[in-house]
Amino acid sequence: MFSTRKTRIVRAFDSAEDYEAHARVQSTVADRLAARILALDIDMSSPALEIGCGTGFLTRALLDRWPELHLTASDIAPAMVERARRLLGGRANIRFDVVDGEDPAVPPDSFGLIVSSLAFQWFEKPVESIGGLITTLRPGGWLAFSTLVAGTFREWTEAQRQAGLDVLTPDYPESSLFKEIAAGCGVDINRYTLSQRHLDGVAFLRSLKAIGAGTRWSTAPSRPSALRRAIALFGEQGATISYEIAEVVIQRAKKPEGL
Repeated sequence: MFSTRKTRIVRAFDSAEDYEAHARVQSTVADRLAARILALDIDMSSPALEIGCGTGFLTRALLDRWPELHLTASDIAPAMVERARRLLGGRANIRFDVVDGEDPAVPPDSFGLIVSSLAFQWFEKPVESIGGLITTLRPGGWLAFSTLVAGTFREWTEAQRQAGLDVLTPDYPESSLFKEIAAGCGVDINRYTLSQRHLDGVAFLRSLKAIGAGTRWSTAPSRPSALRRAIALFGEQGATISYEIAEVVIQRAKKPEGL
């Protein structure tokens, strides 16, 4: 059974009917991650899993190049899975499933490839969850994902502080955390920044709600006037928001020859 927080997340993404129209950053991140994955030496005979498929940005990019990939596209939000199914369901070698990526309930050594674009920042226990996903890889298998890291939304965080508001922005991890999680595996991390300009602070918050990400700000502040001031300050300072992205590629160690 889901926690209260996770239930809110599912409802928010289920309600994000205009996700594709607003998720420009998500589309860019998925395309960049796909380029990294497509350069890997993947065993096409092994099953692959996508966590947090959304409407299928990453799914499409991979299957356009690898139509023979046996991929399960999954998301925790049932409506998102149905949107992806409508867009991609006619393709061969793809199945869809509603899965909690933190607990996919699969045995060890199940997948040759696990991918995810901008989903892991929603995990309640990212260290344990990512560590568990590594164990579900077959020896030599790959886990490739993009996620938000420290510095994301720093402009909005600063506007909240200047307004005297309790900061509602999540504490995203440092990208170095992923090397620690994947000790004993091959790890490559690429960090980069994307910026997005909004009309004003209200437009920024509305854009988050449109893609289902508004649950991070779902708790009403005790001082509405301070929130209004933070929104105004954000607009006065340019209404530009930064996304700090960690693109992480992990390879589970191969078995020694002869074993």
